[in-house]
Amino acid sequence: MFYLGQIIEYHHDKGYGLLLDHNSAQSVVFYIADFPKLGGQPKKGETIKYVIINEQGTLKAHQMIRLDVAMSNELKNKNINIDKQKNILRRSKSEGQKFGFMSVVILVIVFGFVYFSFATWNQYQTYQDEQHNKLTLLEHQQQQIIEQQRKETGYVKPVKFSEKSQNALINGDHNLVRTEHAQVTVQSNATVATSSMVK
Repeated sequence: MFYLGQIIEYHHDKGYGLLLDHNSAQSVVFYIADFPKLGGQPKKGETIKYVIINEQGTLKAHQMIRLDVAMSNELKNKNINIDKQKNILRRSKSEGQKFGFMSVVILVIVFGFVYFSFATWNQYQTYQDEQHNKLTLLEHQQQQIIEQQRKETGYVKPVKFSEKSQNALINGDHNLVRTEHAQVTVQSNATVATSSMVK
């Protein structure tokens, strides 16, 4: 069973001292040979945790633990742990700043990509609109040219192929179709020339 006591005296030259037991208020002898070496020489008022044994009829303190030294060591360890925590916090803060910077860079890149895509799409739409407007204008101009040509030429009878020519078209006899087409063209030209003379 462990007891608690305080050093009330220590004789360096004789190598022993006395502890005052907290519970019984009795003195207990201790020897420097049994005293923990960590922490240096015993100090008056120091708190000790110990076991009492009987050695040749004398009660003495044994398995002594210096609580003040143990506590100061624990505080030192805690200080080391606090320093470690500070280092971890600094590292995490630095990593957080790096992450924040990388996030900003990524956002800028994404925004730039979206803006570039939007600008390209707008440019493409503008190009499509211009092409559509050009095509519409060209169709309109062609329509005007056709109307003008019709006015100048007058009425032209629609070309009608004979039944023989239609069968040749279906069966693939192109020579016959060319011959009939040439005859129809000559007749149409003659009609146009006649109408021009009449005017």
